[in-house]
Amino acid sequence: MLDALNTGMFPIKISIIEDSAIHLEWIKAEFHEDVMFEIVSADRLARKGLESIKSIQPNLVIVDFQLEDMTGLEVAKRIKAYSEQIKVFMITAHTEATIVERIYQDKNIDALAIKGSQYFGHNLKSAIKDVADGGAYLDPSLLNKLRESSKSNVISDLTKREFEIFIQSNAGKSDMKIAEDLCVELSYIKNLKSKITKKMKDANMDSLLRKLCENSYPDNIIL
Repeated sequence: MLDALNTGMFPIKISIIEDSAIHLEWIKAEFHEDVMFEIVSADRLARKGLESIKSIQPNLVIVDFQLEDMTGLEVAKRIKAYSEQIKVFMITAHTEATIVERIYQDKNIDALAIKGSQYFGHNLKSAIKDVADGGAYLDPSLLNKLRESSKSNVISDLTKREFEIFIQSNAGKSDMKIAEDLCVELSYIKNLKSKITKKMKDANMDSLLRKLCENSYPDNIIL
């Protein structure tokens, strides 16, 4: 998948809607002086953030799941109603299975990251670049929770080794790196990934999981 530079989307224009002042400032600091990104608006209230989005028209919006005046899901719905081209990158501190499933099942969500996850800070920039270019991102820390959930039969149907490869692949490892780490032949990894893909295609999956299976991830995302 081409990155933002290759598609001409440079810099990636980002709006942030986050009611926690601490988290808002942390996110802004992550992109400070990085020419790949431009923070075009940062708001703590959903209604103000939506006004900024309509005025500025960013490429991607980072939005918290729980805001003071509106849920992140309602914000995502309104963003997509305004423009389906704007990507919605949702963040949350919640890891409860019911909440996670409600978010990733939502057709308006392009990515889901967990605050405090071991992957959050490491993966944020790479994940945003991939999502801005049409990919998807689901925090790898959630995949085990989804596998254990009765509503996530697609993931739970994967064998232990298939699931291991699935989670590593979607956290950014190349096929070659996975093969090296597992001490197996590259052809073995490719064969299992083909089986995973077939299972996913044959299943009735939610949009975010389907995107994860259809898109490859950049090697600089950390597992």
